[in-house]
Amino acid sequence: MHVHEPPGMSRSLGWAFGVNLAFVVVEFIAGTLARSLALITDAVHNLTDLPSMSLSLFALYAQRRPADPRRTYGYQRSGVLAAFVNALVLVAVALYIFYEAYERLQAPVAVRTSVLVWVSLLGIGVNGGIAWAMWRGRRDLNLRAVLIHNAGDAASNAAILAGALVMARTGWYGLDAVLSFAIGAAILWSSAGIIRETTNILLEGTPRGLDVETVARAMLKVPGVLEVHDIHIWSLAAHLHALSCHVRVSEMSTRESEKILEQLNALLAHDFNISHTTIQFEPEATVVAVHEFGPAKGPNRQS
Repeated sequence: MHVHEPPGMSRSLGWAFGVNLAFVVVEFIAGTLARSLALITDAVHNLTDLPSMSLSLFALYAQRRPADPRRTYGYQRSGVLAAFVNALVLVAVALYIFYEAYERLQAPVAVRTSVLVWVSLLGIGVNGGIAWAMWRGRRDLNLRAVLIHNAGDAASNAAILAGALVMARTGWYGLDAVLSFAIGAAILWSSAGIIRETTNILLEGTPRGLDVETVARAMLKVPGVLEVHDIHIWSLAAHLHALSCHVRVSEMSTRESEKILEQLNALLAHDFNISHTTIQFEPEATVVAVHEFGPAKGPNRQS
C-alpha cells in the first residue's frame, strides 16, 4: 500500500520552505526596526513553519517507502506524526505569544506603521501563495497542516495590515499587542482540529465519519453473509482506512466464498473508502461471543 500525494507536491513544499525562510528574515528585521510585537510574533509564527515544513517534506518521502519486515504497514503514519508534532509546536508558540502580548499591553510602544503596512502586504502574498500551492494536497493531514499554517499566517498579515492603518490614524499603539493576542488565538484554533484528528489516528480510533454498526449492517446485506462480528476499523493514514472482522457464512465451496469476499471488498471500498481489509470467514455452526451483528438479534456486545 502506498499513499500518493498529488503530483509536484514535494517540489512545491520545497519552494515553500525557501520562500518562507526568506520572509521570516524580512519580518524579524522589519519588526525590530518598526518596534512591532505583532510583526515579531508573526515572524516567530512563520519560523515555526520551517521545522514543520521540514517534517512534512520528510514525511512525504518516508510514506512512499514500501512495507518491510519491520514496518509491515509501511511508513504511512509518518505524515500523521509530522502533523501531530506541527500542531503541538503551534500550541507552544501561541502560549508564548500570549505572554509577550500581555507584557506589551502593560507598556505600549510606538510603532512605525509604514513598515507594518509594506511587510504585511508582502506576507499576504507569500503566505497566501504557499497556502494556494498546498491546496491540492489538502486531503493529506500532513499537507493540510502546512496549508493551515500558511493560511493562518496570511490572515495574521491581513490583521496586521488593518491594525497598522488604524494605529497610523489613531495613535493607539496598544492595538499592536491586541493583534498579537488575536494571532495566538488563531493559532490555537487552527491546531486544535489537527490534534484531535491525528490523536484519533494514532490511537487507532474509528475514522471520523464512519460508524462500526453502520458498516457491519451494510455488510450483512451482501447475499450469503449471516453475521459480522469482532469488527475493527482504523486508519493507517489520513485517508487510508483498514478493517478486520469475522464473517459467519453458510457451508459453501471456496469459489462461492471468494465471490462473497469480492462483493464485501467492493462494498467497503465504494461506500466507506476502506481499502485494506482482513476478513475471516467462519462456518455457520461457529458460536460467536463478541461484537455480534446479526440480522435477527442486532448488535450484541458481550465480554
